[in-house]
Amino acid sequence: MKKLLALVLALVLCAALALASAESVYTKTFTTEELTSNTFHNGFVTALKAEEINTLTLNDDGTYVYVKELISGSAEDPGMKISYTFTGTYTQDGDTVVLAFPANVKFSENWGGLVDMGYFKNSEGEAVFENDEVSGDIVQCKEDESHVPFDIFPGVYLNDSLATSDAAFDAAECTVTVTLSGDTFDYVIVNSDDD
Repeated sequence: MKKLLALVLALVLCAALALASAESVYTKTFTTEELTSNTFHNGFVTALKAEEINTLTLNDDGTYVYVKELISGSAEDPGMKISYTFTGTYTQDGDTVVLAFPANVKFSENWGGLVDMGYFKNSEGEAVFENDEVSGDIVQCKEDESHVPFDIFPGVYLNDSLATSDAAFDAAECTVTVTLSGDTFDYVIVNSDDD
């Protein structure tokens, strides 16, 4: 009887832990054709036939993990892999989700063969947004070109920054809004003329 009771308690505990850590995952993929003319480093992205995969994980505790990855090549020839992982909180109204400005970002830029040719530099690091200030690492993608990793957050595409590093972020205004549909999502684009 004690063994049965212990087993039941263990199962209840496992179920409670599973519910506490419940999450929903959504993926949005952009083809090379969709990225063309929509990325800052357009020529390289197009020439290397890069694709972008954005993954949004919504946790039941009101937090999100939002990953943007720009990838080209194959297992044999990896090409480029640019990855930004943002974490923060979200609000949801039906299928509409608003991602608040992230509290944290981890980034890794591996430009593959473009580094050997001297076009780009690889970099990685982490930054925090706290008390309306950014601290931590910056992205150094070229010798004379760098930016705050949070710049990558607002846009639909990984390299189409809608913000500038030399301006302070307005975290209340700098959000990402998406609509959920099955296991994917779409970005809600607000025309500034609609204000």
